[in-house]
Amino acid sequence: MGWNRQKSDLEALMVEVLKMRKKALSLGEVVSEIEKMEPHAFTGQTPTKSLYSIIYRREKRRVANGGSPLFLIEKDRNASVYSLNKRFKETP
Repeated sequence: MGWNRQKSDLEALMVEVLKMRKKALSLGEVVSEIEKMEPHAFTGQTPTKSLYSIIYRREKRRVANGGSPLFLIEKDRNASVYSLNKRFKETP
C-alpha cells in the first residue's frame, strides 16, 4: 500500500481494527494490529505519528464541515485511547 497525501486507507484500517477488537485502543496498539493485517501499510519510520496526523486532520475537517467526529478520544492508562463514535454521521 502506497502513501498519498490526498487519500489514505489507514483510517479505514483503523476503523476495521476498532470494530474487530471492540474496545478502546491506543494508537500504538492500533498500529500493531494494522501491521499484522497489512504489513506494508506504513512506509515511514514513525507509523504512530503518521496515523495520528491523518486522524487529526480528517477529524478536524469533519468537525469544521459540521459533521461529528468518527473517533472518540479518552484518557486511559496515561495515554489517549481511541474508540468508534456510535453517533457518527457522514457529512453531506
